[in-house]
Amino acid sequence: MKEYIYTFKLVPDWKLINELSQIDKFGGSWPSIEKREGKSLKQLKSIATVRSVGASTRIEGSKLTDYEVEILLKNIEVSKLEERDQQEVIGYFEVLDTISESYKDIDITESSIKHLHNILMRHSKKDEWHKGNYKSQSNVVEATNQDGSKHTVFQTTAPGLATEEAMRKLIDWYNSDKETHTMVRSAIFIYDFLSIHPFQDGNGRLSRLLATLLLLRHGYSWIQYVSFEHEIESRKTEYYKVLMQCQSERPGEDVYTWIHFFLDCLNNIQNQLINKLGIQNSSARMAPRERMVYIFIENHPGSKSGEVSKKLDIPLPTVKRILTEMVEKKLLFRHGLSAGTNYTIESVSSIKADMIIKFTNDERKKELSLMSLGSFIEIKKIILTPLFQWAVPDDWSQKLVNQGLYLRVVCSNNKGEIRDQPYSISSYNDPFYFQPVFNLSNLINIPMSLWQGSPSANEYPIKILIELISSVNKLDFDVMIVYDAAE
Repeated sequence: MKEYIYTFKLVPDWKLINELSQIDKFGGSWPSIEKREGKSLKQLKSIATVRSVGASTRIEGSKLTDYEVEILLKNIEVSKLEERDQQEVIGYFEVLDTISESYKDIDITESSIKHLHNILMRHSKKDEWHKGNYKSQSNVVEATNQDGSKHTVFQTTAPGLATEEAMRKLIDWYNSDKETHTMVRSAIFIYDFLSIHPFQDGNGRLSRLLATLLLLRHGYSWIQYVSFEHEIESRKTEYYKVLMQCQSERPGEDVYTWIHFFLDCLNNIQNQLINKLGIQNSSARMAPRERMVYIFIENHPGSKSGEVSKKLDIPLPTVKRILTEMVEKKLLFRHGLSAGTNYTIESVSSIKADMIIKFTNDERKKELSLMSLGSFIEIKKIILTPLFQWAVPDDWSQKLVNQGLYLRVVCSNNKGEIRDQPYSISSYNDPFYFQPVFNLSNLINIPMSLWQGSPSANEYPIKILIELISSVNKLDFDVMIVYDAAE
């Protein structure tokens, strides 16, 4: 490779060459794997689609969890799509579906990119004025400071002729460069697309869709079965930091850091796919139905036999037999008894039940750690102890609302990325409760409740902070949370 590619500086080293080699090595063996895996891949693609749609829209501010995305996608025909988050999810899904079905016929041209943008935005009336057309107004990327003021993250290309010229040159270069490795060429295309920011809105979402399109067109068909978008979401802080670092030197910037990040993301999800398919472990010896069950439980830990049967359309007696055999082979682990029996692929036999954390005026924080995949903390009960005399529930219920008590859960993975989620305690109250003891119907599972799914194995250990927050300095309650945990 040359020192300059397109308008960017890039001096490859053995690190980049090795990353490219690893990706291509797996790509060479993929056709035989794809032929062998059959139904397992169909299930993986369905899971990856939900994760990709959910993750990419959340990066841009959507609040929908993967579960909510899955329900929405199953009910597209009856959905009215009144909320913007829903409109963005369906638009993203339709573009992803179009790419999956027709990528061989979608050339990299201005018209095809505009057409994909049109599909992405077509469910939102607010976006009708600009969908499918390059921007007519400046769209500088800004970040909001803690005091509410904003600062510029990076300048984008000016609207009008400047954007049109920049996109024309980028596409001409991409289609004419036959020397640069296709993976590097794709990474540079996405980087410059983001830097130009050619559309008024939707550039981030469309860039990730275009990344999938480019990879598929270059023969990396395995990308359909694992979520590139979820990897970006889990490394969102790093993603923006790398973009800002490179773009601060624009024009003529060195894009080595971006190329490395792009390839590292692909290597990570490739390894996830290898693990999911069991190519390097005992699951490679599973029968097709066993592998389907294994993959389902891996992505839905804690599932019961009835759920597996319904989702995979396998008779319940057959599912129960398969689960029993897989537990005996130690491919799965069984938890609970009778109707509560559920399964995971990780041993969580060291579950500690009914552990308690107590919060007072003087002690409002508790720090914990999750050391490995399969570890969790699950809050199931909140107990309030009023520090005043009361006779009827309204006496404590009103004070609870007025004091604005809530639990704040903060997770920090080993990359320094943070997930932060508040849980209002008053929302668990019920008018039929006499004592302020709340049994949670929807358990707070940490980290799953914050990740909208499972964090990757390479994100552990994960540090946990559970904090009691109030709108007043002096609390009228002591608060205890009851939880189960697995090491």
